[in-house]
Amino acid sequence: MQELNQRGLMQLDLTEVPGLDNLHNPCACLRESQNLAASVFKAQETFYLVNGSTVGLEAAILAINSPQGKAIIPRHAHVSVLNALILSGGNPIVAPVLMEKTWGIPLGVSPETLSALIEKEITLSEEERLLGKVLGKEGEAAGKKALDFVLTVNPTYQGVGYTAGAIKKLVQEKGIPHVVDEAHGAHLFFQESCPLSLQKEQADIVVQSTHKTLAAFTQASMLHVNTPRYRAPIREALQILQTTSPSYLLLASLDSVQAQMQERGAELVEKKRELADLLRKEMRGILGLKVFPEGGLPRGWHYDPAKVLVSAADLGLTGWELAELLRVKQGIIVEMADYFSVLFLVTWGHDYEDIGKVGRALREIVRTKKGKGKPLPALNYPADLYERTIRLLLTPREVYYNKKEAVSIEAASGRISGKALTVYPPGIPCVWPGQVLEPAQIEYLQWALDHKLAVQGVSEDNQIAVIKES
Repeated sequence: MQELNQRGLMQLDLTEVPGLDNLHNPCACLRESQNLAASVFKAQETFYLVNGSTVGLEAAILAINSPQGKAIIPRHAHVSVLNALILSGGNPIVAPVLMEKTWGIPLGVSPETLSALIEKEITLSEEERLLGKVLGKEGEAAGKKALDFVLTVNPTYQGVGYTAGAIKKLVQEKGIPHVVDEAHGAHLFFQESCPLSLQKEQADIVVQSTHKTLAAFTQASMLHVNTPRYRAPIREALQILQTTSPSYLLLASLDSVQAQMQERGAELVEKKRELADLLRKEMRGILGLKVFPEGGLPRGWHYDPAKVLVSAADLGLTGWELAELLRVKQGIIVEMADYFSVLFLVTWGHDYEDIGKVGRALREIVRTKKGKGKPLPALNYPADLYERTIRLLLTPREVYYNKKEAVSIEAASGRISGKALTVYPPGIPCVWPGQVLEPAQIEYLQWALDHKLAVQGVSEDNQIAVIKES
């Protein structure tokens, strides 16, 4: 801290003093900067976020989701979406995700599944309208909408997603508002080879973590509005949710990003891709390692070239163990690790020497571990738990305000879950709050704990929060 102060960084920690504008009512330099960012990302309006994509997703949902209003939410949505539904009072229809079963990661919601869910809700809404007409409640029924919005995640943390243009067209043709969590894909707007950017496709509302794959400070993000009617509601929601004392260090980093990407966006993103391709080539030359995707992806699915997912499971190493060896022995920190793999995120801040260092480190680990361990047991989780639609007995808001109690895992069957229960991998909830716990889910949670997988939502003494029965 003293060193930072000596460099004068603390003098830049300013607030809304004269000349620096007001994030809640930008009319000078902040408005100009946001307008420039909107021009760079081809948005109708761009809002700067100082609490990450979390506040962007919460604002988007609060702006367009009414209490009890239905919304299609993918199973692998970020926890901020669940929190947003507590704020809005919305009623989620949790869409199943397609799973990559060997690596234990979600690919996303298939367009066929998404289309069928939307069509089903449109049909139900029409049936309610007709029933209302028969019962003399036509006005009441007419006020009900099929869906308040559809949320899609493109790409996932691991970099997987479906062709953005196809998803945009599908939702747009149904006439449903479209919110996109593009937290891990801001850089994809600036290239042509990987068609995963829904901002490039001009989806209604797109939220990007500018700090994840572009060069903003941690916590600094952007929300892009591409449909004019959502500009005012989003602005009002952000005034409720964002701090009135934003960090101008974060805002300045966002301004720096819009200038940098305006000038060199395509060039920098291409450098990312070239370095990541080199790293993948290096890894594929090391016997004992697997690089995702091994046999390609299903038709229509794509993989972000800046993400490199590798497994040493054939050497008997979990991703957690491989990550620890890289950190302790080689001083290399990976983006993420789970049971089966580690994830490397390549940026334009890296260079050829960094790629060589990772390659040499992996070769050394393989050399010392080869022949000394049995291959890891295959992941044996019941993928069908993730690949089916969920209907909740209670909305997230109702769960939040209901009284809860802790019970043992064995006693939780048949009870309504009071919180999300998540096994890593795949790192997405196998049980949502408001969902009835089934015997298969109880068995799965116990299996995950017995096999030392990370389980979030279960206490150290193996208890689960459930809705208290009256």
